[in-house]
Amino acid sequence: MPLPYKINLIDHDRWLSSGYKRTFSWGLVLNEAGKELGFWRVARYNPNLDTEGGCYEFSLEKTGPAIVSEEFALLESRISRGVALSDFVAKIADWLRDQ
Repeated sequence: MPLPYKINLIDHDRWLSSGYKRTFSWGLVLNEAGKELGFWRVARYNPNLDTEGGCYEFSLEKTGPAIVSEEFALLESRISRGVALSDFVAKIADWLRDQ
């Protein structure tokens, strides 16, 4: 079954609906065919302080070094987080194209 996007962040919605709990701040990255590309995670954020930002990171291993990253300014701002998420996914697509 094809996935809806060229780059899919599995369980990203779970992280949002959890209230940004660190336990849920990661997941798989799959392409539209369901092939595993690596892992996404959110780093450098405080789930109890929504006036600070954080950073989306993509790595080949769950705890591996980030290959792609994109910072966002405010955790609770859909605009800040949404723009960063869009740029983050585009960077993963660019990285994949260059492989």
